[in-house]
Order: sequence, then C-alpha cells, then structure tokens
Amino acid sequence: MDHNKTETLKRIISEGSSYRSLFFNHPDAIYVMDIEGNHIDANPSFERLSGYKIEELAGVSRDRISPPESEKRRVQFIEDVLAGRSVSEAMAFYHKDGSVKHAQVTYIPITEGNDVVGIYGIAKDVTDIVIIEQELQQTQEKYQVLAEHAQDLITTCAIDGELLYVSPSVRALLGYEPEEVTGKSFKSYCYPGDYPDPLPISNIGNGCKMRVLHKDGHYIWMETLAKPVAGEYGKITQIVSISRDITQQEDADRRLRESRERYKSLFEYNPAAVYSLDLEGNYSAVNSNMVQMLDIPRSKLIGQSFLSNLDKREIHKGEACFELVKQGQPQYYETRVVSSSGRKIEVSVTNVPIIVDNEMVGAYGIVSDITERKEYTERIQELSKQHELILNTVTEGIYGLDADGITMFMNPAAASMFGYEAHEFIGKSSHPIIHHTRADGSYFPKEECPIHMTVLDGHARSVTEDVFWRKDGSSFLVKYQVTPIIDEGQIRGAVVVFNDVTGEREIVRAKETAELAAQAKSEFLSLVSHEIRTPMNGIVGMTELLVGTDLSEEQREYAQIIQESGDALLNILNDILDFSKLESGKMALAYEPFSLRKMLEQVAELFKPRADEKHLDIRFRLNPNIPDYMAGDSMRIRQILVNLVGNALKFTDQGSIDVTVDIIKGSKPEDSVLDFAVQDTGIGIPADKQDQLFQSFSQLHPVINRKYGGTGLGLVISKRLVEIMGGSISVESTEGEGSVFRFAIPTTRVEASGEKSASEFQHDRTRQSDKVAMRILVAEDHPVNRKILQEYLEKLGYEADVCTNGVEAIDAISQNAYDIVLMDIHMPVMDGLKATNLLHRLIPEDRIPPIIAVTGNSRREDKEACLEIGMRDFISKPVMLSELKRVLQQWGPADEPRIGPS
Repeated sequence: MDHNKTETLKRIISEGSSYRSLFFNHPDAIYVMDIEGNHIDANPSFERLSGYKIEELAGVSRDRISPPESEKRRVQFIEDVLAGRSVSEAMAFYHKDGSVKHAQVTYIPITEGNDVVGIYGIAKDVTDIVIIEQELQQTQEKYQVLAEHAQDLITTCAIDGELLYVSPSVRALLGYEPEEVTGKSFKSYCYPGDYPDPLPISNIGNGCKMRVLHKDGHYIWMETLAKPVAGEYGKITQIVSISRDITQQEDADRRLRESRERYKSLFEYNPAAVYSLDLEGNYSAVNSNMVQMLDIPRSKLIGQSFLSNLDKREIHKGEACFELVKQGQPQYYETRVVSSSGRKIEVSVTNVPIIVDNEMVGAYGIVSDITERKEYTERIQELSKQHELILNTVTEGIYGLDADGITMFMNPAAASMFGYEAHEFIGKSSHPIIHHTRADGSYFPKEECPIHMTVLDGHARSVTEDVFWRKDGSSFLVKYQVTPIIDEGQIRGAVVVFNDVTGEREIVRAKETAELAAQAKSEFLSLVSHEIRTPMNGIVGMTELLVGTDLSEEQREYAQIIQESGDALLNILNDILDFSKLESGKMALAYEPFSLRKMLEQVAELFKPRADEKHLDIRFRLNPNIPDYMAGDSMRIRQILVNLVGNALKFTDQGSIDVTVDIIKGSKPEDSVLDFAVQDTGIGIPADKQDQLFQSFSQLHPVINRKYGGTGLGLVISKRLVEIMGGSISVESTEGEGSVFRFAIPTTRVEASGEKSASEFQHDRTRQSDKVAMRILVAEDHPVNRKILQEYLEKLGYEADVCTNGVEAIDAISQNAYDIVLMDIHMPVMDGLKATNLLHRLIPEDRIPPIIAVTGNSRREDKEACLEIGMRDFISKPVMLSELKRVLQQWGPADEPRIGPS
C-alpha cells in the first residue's frame, strides 16, 4: 500500500467543506476508495444502498459483496481509473441482507498534481428499473405470438445487423413488404450516421432514435427499443427491437438525449443536472447537464431564480421545499420544469443546504430527468393493455400452455369455439378436454399430439387439418399453428392459434367438384369438336371439289346448298365452342401488333360476294388518324366484326351497310380506344326486345328464327369478347329502319418498325417463273380426309405421297427429301405430335421439312401445342382450299411459283 498517497487522499477528503455537505446529503451512494480499491469513506446513502457501514466492509469478503462477474469488472474499472479514465456502467451487488441489487456505478479518479491518489465512486440504485426490464422481457416473450398484429414495427436481426424477421406493420410504416427487407442489412435503410451498433444499444437497454428510409424515398424518425436474445450457453445471437414512428415528436424528443460526455469532477461531470443556489433561490452555478436540460445558455441562467424554470402549477411546491432547505432540512421531491422551447420535463430533485463554518450560505440542487422512466413504465402498462385487447378482439382462437401442458390463458374466440367459459379451461390440461379423439373417433394418445410434442421439443408445428371437440361433445374441423414459448433457452410452454375451417373445407370440396365438372365438359366438347370436324371435312371438302367439276345447273344448285349447309353447321360448331370457353373463363387473349386497315380489307373481301348477291353496298370508313399498327387480339376483334357485319347482311335486304372506325386518344399518347360502328338499313329491332339481344340462345321471334336461322350465340359471344378485352358494346335500333351496333376496345399504339416480319416476307416474296416440282407427304389415317387432300393438291398441280400413321411418316421422312409435310394430329399407332417430337430428336434439323398440323381441334391452345413441339403451322378441319394454298405458298421452297386460282 502506498501510504503517502493514502494520507494525501485523507487530506483531500477533510478539505472542501462546501462540497462536504453535498457529499453527505447526496441521495446517491458516494464513497472514496484508495488506489487498491479499499473503502476509505462513504456518505449515509452508501449505507442505505448496501446495508453496510463503511467500517464493516474491512472484515467482509468480496464474494459476499459482489457476484464473481461484477467483481471481475470492478477490478478492471479500478485499473481503468488509475490510468486516468472515468468509467460508468450498471453492476449487480449483494445487499447486506443477501438480496441482489443493481446500481449504475461511476468511478472518477482523484488526482493530486499528476498522480491518481484515490477513486470517487458514485452508485445510483437502478434495481427497480432492472426489475421493470425483466418484467417487460417476460411480457414480450409471453405474447410473442401476437407480434404479427402489432402496430409498431417489430424486427429480429443478427448481431451484424442482418434482418431475420420483419413484422407486417412495415407495410403501413415504411411501405415495404416484409419479404423485401428480410435478409438485408438494417444499416442500408438508415440515414448515414444514424445507424447504431445493435449489440451495445441492446445491452444498455435504452431506446435510440434514427431516420429510416421509406419506400417512396423520404426518411421518417423512428424510436427503437432493442433487447438481446441469448442463444445456447447464454451467448447473444439475435437482437429483438420495437420501433415506433416518432416523426411528429422528434423535435421535442431531441432534447431528451442524455449527454454522452464523461465528467471531470463531481460537480461538472455528475450524471445528473447539478446547480447551486444563493439564499434568494437564484442560480450561482450550473453544470452542462443543467444547461442542456433547460436549453438556456449558462450566462442567462446565472442570477435567474430556479422558480422561473418550473411549471406554473409546481411553483408553490418549489417555494415550500426551498424554505425547508434554508432551515437546514434536505428535500427530495419530484416536479416538472419547462425548457426555453416550452417542453415539459418530469424531474426528480434533491435540494441540500450548503453550510460553511456552521453558517448556511446556499443550497445544492441535483435534478434527474425521469421523463423516460415514467414513459417507460406507462409504456409497459399500455403494452399489457394492448396485448389483452388484442387477445380479446382477434377472431382466431388462441390459448397458451405452460411446460406441463396446463392452460395459462385463453381468448374469448377460443372459449366460444370450444363452448367453454375461459375459467373452466384455465389451469387444466387441454389435451384430454379438446383433443382426445382423432377424426375417425379413435383415441388420440397425448404423446402423439403435435401440441404436446412442441411443448416437449420446442419445434413449431403447423397442422392443416385436425379435429377439436366442444364441451357439448360435438367436433369441428380446424387448422392450427403451435409455437413454443422459449425463455433463456428453456421451453416454458406453447401458444396455439387455430381456426374453424369446417365451412372452408366444404367450399373447397364444392369448388373441386365444380372444376371437375367444368373439365369434363371441356374435354367432352373438345372430343365432340374433333369427331364432328372429321366428317365435316369430308362433307365440306368433297362439296368444294364437286362444285369445281362440270355439273348441270340442277346438280350445281344441290351442291351449293350442301356447301352452304356445311358452312352454317361449321359456324354453329364454332359458336358453341367459343361460348363454352367464355362460360368456363378459359378464353385466352393474345395481344400482338396488327394492321387495322388490313383487317378491314379482309372482312370486306369476306362479305363482298354475299353483299353482291343481295345488291347491297358495304362501305368501310377508317379515321385517317388511326396509326398503321395497334396492339390487341386481332383475331377476336375480327371475330366480333364478322359477327356484326354478318348479322347486318342477314337482316338487310336493301340499302347499305356502313362500317366506321374512330379513335379516342387516352391520357397517355400510346393509350387509345378504338370505336367501331356497324350500321345497317335492315329490319330493325323492336324497343321491347332489345334487352334480349345479348342473352344466351336468345332470338327475338319464332318467324325470324325460321327465316334467318342461327344459334342466338353470335351477339352473346361478341359481348363477352368485348368485355374480357376491357371494352363495352351497345345497340341503337328503330324497327323497320335499321340498327347501329357500337363497340369500343382499349388498344395501344405500336410504332411501325419499317421491317416486315418473316411470315409477311414469305407471303410477299417474288418467285421464279420456272415451276419446280414440290415433294409433299400427306400423313392422314382417315380415307375421306386423305382423298380430299390428294384431290386438292392435284387440283393445284401437285402429287403427294401418303401414309396412315406417325411411324410410317417418320420412316418416309427419314428416307426421302420432302419440301412440306401435312401431318394429322390424331392417328393410330403414333399420333402426329409424338411423331414430330421424335423426328426432331432423330434427324438433323436441316433435313426436317416444314411440318403442317392438320386437325379437327380448333382451339388456340391446340395450335400453341403444335408450334411448341416443332410444327410450323396449323390447318383446322374441314380443310379449305384457300388455307391449303396459303401454307404451300408460305412454307414451300423459295423458287416455287405463286399458286393462282384454279
């Protein structure tokens, strides 16, 4: 022991009578140690805090005063102080009665010249705060399952800042989806310089404030309270934090930040705000914490009455307490001060007299800001109320079990679903009451119960379908999530969240039944389509060939009647299939660039022969402001136009039909609406019948039905197509004068590239005048269909090899060089799709000729399946001569001459 330094220390202690009063009357424990850590002197508060008198400590072993970890840290603190550094940290110690206490301890070096001769120790009792924090920890863990419903932002991050969990409230607070930020560093969302180190913040236990980036680009202020989560062996592995939007209060809360500076003396660097008053109650000295608390410069505070900083309602208390201090009585009380900005601060005040030579000359004041502590306590109380409110209002059933499977709590929704009062359930084992029997009525052993297993092993489980039993003996179907309650690595129980899904399962089964029925209907219609189209191919194809032969007038008339009847039957079939797809919601749209002008030319060409027969004028008018190319489903738009123009021709015997197309530009240059109008001078529609036009299978009059025919589906299909493209359709009509059908469809303008597509080039290419023989293979099992294709090809000047299944087709293509293959999809032995797929696997690509699908299926998805497997194009049955011409022109060899009419 350095006796010289010890004597110097005792001399320093005996001097300074003005500070001696502060030393003995200070509410915190203040004590003096020599450089070896032995206690030399202590104030009365030391005895109140520890239970020991200073003279008793010499005979008490250190293990009765400090837990091992605290003692280890105390030794390290002494070394730091002797090196000239002040230290402050929370520590645990043993009271004389054996209870564990907690204090915020500050060590300050006592110097004489350049030597450290002793150590000041200041200990503030924080036991109550530590207990509050522990209670908060228990409360948070108990209600961890309710985090998903919290309005505050709850996060879990690794100690390096990686976000492991983000509560759904991030949507409302910051605009992000939880999955957008999970796995990313929290630092990347903080304003530069605001991001705190999560681990030290969580260890201290204080809240921190920072600016956090909102998804739309601005920053908001958030207050975050962080707590460490200990993993195995007590090692901290995660940080759990609760953040609240405090943007509106930030200006006021800024002033609550405690000074981070360390204090150089007992007065200036005391953790609290310290001041001295003269006998009139005016400030004679203030430390920096006091200046910071009141936000008033030191020069203005000196000479000002302390009463001027109190809330008006607290002035009387302040005057009374100061009078008692002047009588030599120390005062301890709580009050409220007001800063220069008007911010009200809850404080704890200690006033002690300053006595010099037995004469009172003034008073010391020590002010501690307790606003945060009060708010903290209130927040704990409010959090408990919120948790109870959430439990009582959520519709899911929630109940909690302890480690023995005994029910600890149950919300009203759970009690209602079980048919129990909550008090009947709490304190009892839940499994024998509600989970004793399986769905089939057999006994459910507790050891096999997922809920019981979670209580044992701590693994969360999710069960999608199970049976719970009510008090009245009835059962109900549930899905539930069981989550373990884990505290400090120990399984404390589990929380079960469940829903009654009896009704949901019935809805799902009904939906599945409806879907199976819809699928069967779709498959049936597809089969009917194929089976009808195959003989239709024979009727339409042979009729077309027959009309082209040398017939008498009577024979030609009969053949044309057959041809028209076949076309009508084909149209009916197409309408029924389209209507079925619309009804089932399986009508797919294909948006791609198209030329509206070219589409109108095709429609005009289609109806010109019929119009000429009836001596009607069909006029097409296109607004010149309509761009060359628009984006949309051109096939469906053309189908609507064909339906409306076909109807106009059907019901008009004299006059004209006018088709006009206008454009309505949208708010964006590229967005527009095409407005179509089809006007006729036909029979018109009675006003009382117009509401029936767009109803399924609806025709207006039996006489009209017999005269004009049809399924009554054309306008229904048109209306549905317009609507699924986002448009609308309407009619204006006067009986005996005519009708106007209008429909509007949103489209998008497409800039023309100036380049023709490959397919357009194949329609447009110039061919050599010298004819070269084209080698063609027809793969078709049906003899009538083979005959039609052969006759069509012969009519066009070609001969073809034939085969009857996919195996024969592969053999023929392997041995011969064909220019084009017409491949039926449905054939025995091997169908066309399998044959095409196998060809692409067996033969080099440069040796495979263009393969064209020929099938009775006309759906878009059928065509897409053919193209996906490697076929080049698609022809629907019944095969039309014009379609055959098209594929030969498009996919034949480049030097083959263009095929003309025959």
